[in-house]
Amino acid sequence: EFAERAPRAVGWGLAAAQALAEGPREVAVIGESDDPRTWDLHRLALLSTEPGAAVAVGPPGSQVPVLRDRPLIDGAPAVYICRHFTCEAPLTAPEDVARALACRTWV
Repeated sequence: EFAERAPRAVGWGLAAAQALAEGPREVAVIGESDDPRTWDLHRLALLSTEPGAAVAVGPPGSQVPVLRDRPLIDGAPAVYICRHFTCEAPLTAPEDVARALACRTWV
């Protein structure tokens, strides 16, 4: 009944419950600060629609826990999508990052 009256609230409530049950997604963007590709990937990470996503950006060799030991991929900036510090394969293509994070690329 409540879902019929407030579908958006119910949807976000379920998304928040899922994030609570699974833990937040950690998104690590590894890249040099003077590389525009790093900032393009960072922007996509920030556009993620996942509730409670934690996004960190930094260069290779950073000592921030979610960034630590995460290299560039063939010299290119990369995005590592993780839960509890266990990551999926790194992504370097913006379209792959957008798809993996369900980004609202129209913003």
